[in-house]
Amino acid sequence: MEVLKIEKRTKNLGNLIIKPIPKIIAKDMIIKNHYSHKWNDGGFGKYNFGIFKSEDESECLGVAVYGYVKNLNAKMFEHPNQNAWMSELNRMWISDDLGKNAETLLIGASLKLLKKIDKNIVAVQSFADGRLGCGTIYKASNFKYFGYHNTLFLRNKRTGEVTHQQILTNTTNRTGFLRANISYILGDLETFSVKTYRYIYPLCKDFKFLKSKEQSYPEYEKGETPTEWVRNTTLLKDRCVKIIYELSVSK
Repeated sequence: MEVLKIEKRTKNLGNLIIKPIPKIIAKDMIIKNHYSHKWNDGGFGKYNFGIFKSEDESECLGVAVYGYVKNLNAKMFEHPNQNAWMSELNRMWISDDLGKNAETLLIGASLKLLKKIDKNIVAVQSFADGRLGCGTIYKASNFKYFGYHNTLFLRNKRTGEVTHQQILTNTTNRTGFLRANISYILGDLETFSVKTYRYIYPLCKDFKFLKSKEQSYPEYEKGETPTEWVRNTTLLKDRCVKIIYELSVSK
């Protein structure tokens, strides 16, 4: 039986091992250490890989989390394999003990392992958050660049908590919808937009992305832009009251 792990010899970091790890460990590490401190149980963690120093494989010093793209029903690519799917590098974190150079190593090794584990994965997509930069790590890892879009976020002025706009418009999570929108109605939230850069690593020559064309890598920049988001608060209040009533009746 093939051993699913890759060992890398480095000058500065010694011998490193990349191998699959349980989802529960990956989730715990991301929530504790990733700057977002967030995990999506519905889409994250189909495949998870950890990085270790070879002399101590009990201590995981970083993790790469691969899962599903946000909209599974969207036709995003073409491929002759009817079972082909595109995975997403949902989250990645590396301990300061290893440093940023290990990020490229973890990405490269985990992509090789991913291809061995699931032959139907024909590409991997990932997004760079413009608050941190434009995704130079993906350029270093030979991902292809497919442009950016602007993403709206809201920050609580009192707590500093950052929320994606989608939480305020999607009622799938009704509790989260209520909590966020009540904060909006009270004036506790400030809105800003961020560039979200799309990168894709094809694992197969037959993969063809349909949503946009490949572009030259972007010039380096990072940051956020204050943005005004005008909403009809009267209708929003009515919607919140309706949801509160529905929740109370269902108990």
